Amino acid sequence: MYKITSKFSKTGNLKYISHLDVLRFIQRAVKRAGIEAKYSEGFNPHMKTSFGFPLSLGTESIGEYFELELNEKISPQEFMDKMNGVMPKEMQMLKAGYLEESQSLMARCSYAEYIIGIESNSLDMDKLNALMNEMLEPGVEFSRQKKNKKNKTVTKEINTKDFIKFLKAESSGEGRARIQAVFATTETGSMRVDEFLRLIDEKAFGIDYSTIMKIDALDKEMKTIL
Repeated sequence: MYKITSKFSKTGNLKYISHLDVLRFIQRAVKRAGIEAKYSEGFNPHMKTSFGFPLSLGTESIGEYFELELNEKISPQEFMDKMNGVMPKEMQMLKAGYLEESQSLMARCSYAEYIIGIESNSLDMDKLNALMNEMLEPGVEFSRQKKNKKNKTVTKEINTKDFIKFLKAESSGEGRARIQAVFATTETGSMRVDEFLRLIDEKAFGIDYSTIMKIDALDKEMKTIL
C-alpha cells in the first residue's frame, strides 16, 4: 500500500464550498487525472481518502491536507502535476510526499495557523494587545450555541485559553492590523476565527472589515504536517 499526503489550497470562490464538497471535488479530480487510487472492497467501494481538520466555510487556506491510498507508487511531483492539470487555480496541490505515520491525518492536525487582517476606524493596538493577552491567560469566556442530534439548541461555555495557543498583532497601516494566530483543533472542537473576531468587536473596538487566511496545519510539536 502506498499512501501519499498532499497539501493544497482552497481560495477564491472555492472558499464557499463545504468540507464534504471538497472531498467529492478531490476524488473527481483524482479520477480525471488518471491516478491509480485504491478502493475499498464490498458492495459499495469508495476511494480511500482521508482529510485533515475541516476548514470553516468562507475561510481561504493555503494549508489544507488530504491523504490518498494508491495502487502504484508515483513521484510526488508527478502526482502534483497530474492533479494540478485538472484542478482550478483556486485549488492547487502545493506539496506532496510519502509519510510513515500510524496516526490518522485528522488526529495529527493538532493546531491551525492563521493570518487575520482587520480594518477599523477605531483601531487601538493597546486595547487589541491587552485583549489578546487576556485571551491567552486567564482566558475570556463566551457562549457557543449549536443544534444537537434532536435539533434542539444547546449552549456551551467556552474559555479562549483552552483553544488559543499563540497570538501576535502588529500594525499594518493606519486603521489596519495583522494578527498571527494559532488555534488548537481537537476532537471536541476548535476556536473559530469568526468567534475570535466577534470578541474583538465586542470587547475592544468595532471591526469594519476582515480577511482570513489559514496558513498551515500543525502537529502536537507545532511542526507542519508535511
